[in-house]
Amino acid sequence: MNENSLDSGYKQTLARLKEFFAAREPVVLKKGETFIDYGEQNRKLGILLSGLLYASYTAENGQEWISRFYYTPENSIVSSHETFMTGKKSAESIRAYEDSELIWIDRSEYEELLEQNPKLERMVRIMAEESYVQALRRVHALQSLSASQRVRNFVKEHSEIVSRVQRQHVASYLGIHRNIFTRILNKL
Repeated sequence: MNENSLDSGYKQTLARLKEFFAAREPVVLKKGETFIDYGEQNRKLGILLSGLLYASYTAENGQEWISRFYYTPENSIVSSHETFMTGKKSAESIRAYEDSELIWIDRSEYEELLEQNPKLERMVRIMAEESYVQALRRVHALQSLSASQRVRNFVKEHSEIVSRVQRQHVASYLGIHRNIFTRILNKL
């Protein structure tokens, strides 16, 4: 499966999911409000309609790191999926970076919908596959690319959010210090 077919499958699936949940009333999160908080038992899976959210976790040394940005249409499925699937307490927090609108379902609704609708189950599988591929690419980038290469790739692949997010948050996502990120960004 090539990158374009994964991307195309994700976008088609997202469009179908939005249609599937069109009757749901969207929820508005104001900037800074939490979708899922640290230590909360996660029962929510959301679809971002507009805005920008981010996931973070706290390392053992107490430093908070950005682990993901959620924005439309590329990263519209909002969840701490590991805890959504296991029911364990979340080690992540997902908050609104800017005013955002989303629809969401809880775990019991999710299970019921998948049982009743094989097409939805297929759509969810396609999105899970794309999410896995994205996560694998990120791990490989963090392990093998220089800071300069990571910044260039991020700007190229996520140009629509570079101007919406503070530099220290992009730097955190890339695993580098803000000053290094700024220096590299200024050279681009």
